[in-house]
Amino acid sequence: MVPTSRTIVYTSTHHGNTRQVAEVMAPVLDASTLEPGVEAEEAVRGSSLVGFGSGIFFGAHHRSMLEFANALHQGHGAAAFLFSTSGTGYRLPRLIGIDYHRKLRRILRRKGYTIVGEFHCKGFDTYGPWGRLGGVSKGHPNEFDLARAREFARRLLSGA
Repeated sequence: MVPTSRTIVYTSTHHGNTRQVAEVMAPVLDASTLEPGVEAEEAVRGSSLVGFGSGIFFGAHHRSMLEFANALHQGHGAAAFLFSTSGTGYRLPRLIGIDYHRKLRRILRRKGYTIVGEFHCKGFDTYGPWGRLGGVSKGHPNEFDLARAREFARRLLSGA
């Protein structure tokens, strides 16, 4: 039996940034959204496309997402996409050699998943030092960010 369902697994801990992104992608992909846990693990096992996302904490996806991915059974080539939100965005860190998705990407590839796309946008961030400054990226994700997330999901379906 070939899996036909789609699932988005996400962790959104502080301001709901990543949840917003997951919730705008889900209808486009006709996907269920779940937080890491037993139900998500079962859903992932039966999915043809799986999204994995969280906010970025000290340069990587949230610990709960990394632990969830590490605990998964082999993906046997199942398609996966990564997404994230952060206060600083992804462009500047990438320019200086910081890859927020590296740890999760490596785990999933080791588990046999095929990464078919990656998405990132800014999100309001008050974690760590940003909290003392009143936060960064207030108002994100905004409508433009969410429209980009929808378009990313459409491209995943079209295989572009």
